[in-house]
Amino acid sequence: MNTTVPAGAQDHARPTASHEGLEALLEILPLRYKPGLRAVLSGPDPSQPTYGHVFVREDWLASALGLIGLSPSWIRPGEPIRIRFEVEHDARLGPRLLISACDRPTPAQEAADAELQHKLEQQGRWRRGRDPDKLRQLFALVPEGDGPRWDALAPALLELDENRIVSLAVRPVDLDDADAVHEALRDAADFVHWTGADAILAVTGDRRTGGRTFSDPRVVEAVCDLNAPLLTLAGPVPTLVDALAWRSSPIPSAVQSIVENVLRGELARADRPRLDRIEETLTRPRTALDGEAWPSDAPF
Repeated sequence: MNTTVPAGAQDHARPTASHEGLEALLEILPLRYKPGLRAVLSGPDPSQPTYGHVFVREDWLASALGLIGLSPSWIRPGEPIRIRFEVEHDARLGPRLLISACDRPTPAQEAADAELQHKLEQQGRWRRGRDPDKLRQLFALVPEGDGPRWDALAPALLELDENRIVSLAVRPVDLDDADAVHEALRDAADFVHWTGADAILAVTGDRRTGGRTFSDPRVVEAVCDLNAPLLTLAGPVPTLVDALAWRSSPIPSAVQSIVENVLRGELARADRPRLDRIEETLTRPRTALDGEAWPSDAPF
């Protein structure tokens, strides 16, 4: 691999040294160079000069992207890949360059998100979900083929379902397909309407790195129309859907604690003396009234 920096590039065009790391965009150019690919490395601000061009074999690039968690499907001309460079200092090995995929939106994407949120606020549709007072039915949008965050949370929810504490309805969906997610959210709204489900869980964090599904206008508008509290198991960088949730966390155990806190609140509000009287009445042997009428005063 070799890097060519444009002639006449000024200091502000070069990657700056920073302890917080450097964010950049890697974009595959449509014109191929020899047997490999030609890419351009630029800063997050497209108005600034690029850092340079990179010529690399396609299989090498696929391997490198795999190391930072991106699939070969990302190697598409014209689609920028947001990556992050950091320098880590190791006492034994010395400085090391770390390259990782970055999930943060670009300035243009942030502007589009802000515009969509403002539009929904003006329409009166942008409302964060309320806290549910009970959790007996939960509809879950989970990644098709599983994902690391859902895999960590699923055992706890399945245990609640097996113990008949929370009835769990699972809807697998391709989290990188906005059309599929939009359809799944419409199914969730129908489920809430017909069954009275108490909340909806969306595992937004198992989307691909940099995926924009949960900031897609149709998906966000569908979430606004759910009419049920939304809980999200998010990624490192929250999306618009996460902002609409009643609670959101990127940590599976934290989401599990949120669910358990709702159940604890339900337990604390339970009228135990009344439940004891119901149990006593329904379990004791039936006896004839011998012509006596029921007492006129209720015992509660």
